[in-house]
Amino acid sequence: MCYYLKLKYFTLHGPLPGMPPQFLLGNLAQSGLLFDKASLPEAHIAFKQRYGDIYQFWISSTRLIVVNNLNDIQYIFTHRNIYDQGDIYVQKFSIVIPHGLISSKGAKYKRHAGLTLPLFRRGKIVSNFDLIVDCVDKLLIRWRAKSPQHLHLDIVQQSQNLLLAIFGLIGFDYDMETLDNDNDTNKNELTKALQYFLSNFNIMLFSPKILSTIYFKLSSQYRQSQKTIEQYFDRMIKQELDNGEELIAQRKRTSLIASLVGSLQQDEEMEINKSEEDRKGLSRNELLDEMRLFLLAGFETTSTALAWFIHLMSKHPQVQQNIKTELSNNNSQGLLSLDQLDSLVYLDCVIKEVFRFCPPINGTVRTLTVDDRLPETGAQLFRGDQILIPFHSLARDTRYWSIDPELFYPERFLGADKDHHPYALIPFGGGHRQCTGQDLARFELKVIAARLMQYVTFGDGGNQVNSGGHLSKLTIIPKHVGVTIDFDK
Repeated sequence: MCYYLKLKYFTLHGPLPGMPPQFLLGNLAQSGLLFDKASLPEAHIAFKQRYGDIYQFWISSTRLIVVNNLNDIQYIFTHRNIYDQGDIYVQKFSIVIPHGLISSKGAKYKRHAGLTLPLFRRGKIVSNFDLIVDCVDKLLIRWRAKSPQHLHLDIVQQSQNLLLAIFGLIGFDYDMETLDNDNDTNKNELTKALQYFLSNFNIMLFSPKILSTIYFKLSSQYRQSQKTIEQYFDRMIKQELDNGEELIAQRKRTSLIASLVGSLQQDEEMEINKSEEDRKGLSRNELLDEMRLFLLAGFETTSTALAWFIHLMSKHPQVQQNIKTELSNNNSQGLLSLDQLDSLVYLDCVIKEVFRFCPPINGTVRTLTVDDRLPETGAQLFRGDQILIPFHSLARDTRYWSIDPELFYPERFLGADKDHHPYALIPFGGGHRQCTGQDLARFELKVIAARLMQYVTFGDGGNQVNSGGHLSKLTIIPKHVGVTIDFDK
């Protein structure tokens, strides 16, 4: 049996190059991922240097074919009938979000997408402008109480607290109270449960499915966190339903939770007896899972990008000054309006450069529905193969950038790299399964960055505490961030 498992799940397949996987671990130990000696971006760059544009990479028993050629990547994203949602997402996320958009394919995905994707359109997003500014102002009040010499070593946590507060209000009309005090023991029950739920995603991502499933079933703390989340979400749903149809219809124009509740199936038994193609609306379990997924889409990526933004600003004082100059030139020194935000072209470049230099997500995966051959490299692929497109490797590939991609240089998007290949910078993926919440993430980050730059300057705490580096979690977070925060006179 062990020999069969090793041959099937832990042996290089076919002619594509790669490092022979180890039993149970795949390439996790060999690449340095297992003990945090290397991050996923670092591992993929090392493998690319060793094996070229296409190679095999194993995460535990999951075999991935990593593709770095842009013409092949463009082909993959534009042939959705051949390259569907990655099975790894369905397998992994179905453990904790079995009924969510990310775990769905085919007709079920179309039904969920038709109901949830419109919720992240610009019209709904921009209406939260003042709410985001108010949350940032709460964080600024906390920072102002600290000495300018105080070394902030918890920027990742503070970024997460800010985005949890913002998305709690945007998504659920609920105050998570993460900006109210510094004492973790005073966090409200839902916030504690959500943070525990999110902290366990690493187990799901890097462990074999059977081990993850056993862990989540046996962990009493995880089960309790899920029970707490479900209880609170049920209350939110009930509160919306109590508003009545007329008020729900009004609130659907701007409220995510109202829009979701408005899609709740009236008769679940009748819907479940229909074919998937004929079903309408969302069941209660599907609604609960979409609420969990919304939390990830609206919180995790942006909080990681914000932590990187703060770290990079502390390392590049001239970029900070350029943003402040642009704010001043647009009369945005005290008040901040949506029109002023839209006019901040240099800040747009900075945010694009943050997403290029440090993509929060490692990559995206597609699974073949039929056999196929890639047009550029000529690699023969087979039905069921899983293709990983690594965002960080593309963003640092000298073939695709006119200005040295190892430099953090926002001005590249005003000049030589303004017309870069569209698939060289895809921090949210591409094609029909790209990130649902990307417009919200970009908007949140721009509002937050503009508001912060109106008031504070981030200082470098020194290489011992502010050296950056990558840490592979659900997102790729900065490993070492230590900054001072000085309020501008």
